[in-house]
Amino acid sequence: MDIATIREKILTDDAFVLEETRKIQYLYGLKHEIRYNQTRADDCETESVAEHVYGMHVLAGYFLPLELLVHPKLSSDRVQAMITWHDIDEVETGDTIGYLKTEAMRAAEGVAAKQVVANMPLHMQSFASELLAEYEALETDSAKFVKAIDRIEPLYQIYTPHGKKILERNKTTREQSDGLKYPYVQQFATMLRFVDVTSNAMVAEGYYFK
Repeated sequence: MDIATIREKILTDDAFVLEETRKIQYLYGLKHEIRYNQTRADDCETESVAEHVYGMHVLAGYFLPLELLVHPKLSSDRVQAMITWHDIDEVETGDTIGYLKTEAMRAAEGVAAKQVVANMPLHMQSFASELLAEYEALETDSAKFVKAIDRIEPLYQIYTPHGKKILERNKTTREQSDGLKYPYVQQFATMLRFVDVTSNAMVAEGYYFK
């Protein structure tokens, strides 16, 4: 099946979207393989920021060929590099659920990002700063694509039995989830379809807090 045909099936076939979601989630299995003969003991699978970044790389690999058909200015190299560094401020700030962030927290993230870059090896600093500035400006197709990937990636992490527990604990509503995603996926039709179909399935299966 060529890319154009896959794109058409995504845009028209809900069952195909859910089937593709499960295939992507299979690759997410790597998030839970712990190295050095160690284990991670919890009843609700935790996720590090670095594991989130890995998930974004997987999704970029999936969606880039589909979106390049209509967004030829997307740069694969730029996208992958931007994904790697986009959350680097969280080395200092830690992670906060998107719908709980305040303007003060967002301002602190900008300060923290500069601090982290300043602590990088010198020859890495310029490129990292350039990528972070592009990402924050959201003016290029590549930056907009990475932002959309960042916002949809949690769906693949939480559309699981363990993820359902996370939504219950955090009392996350469909409206809160949608508010983080829909403003950024509108121009990327395949991502928009995945958000629509997956979120509707999660509602039908009782995932979101009411």
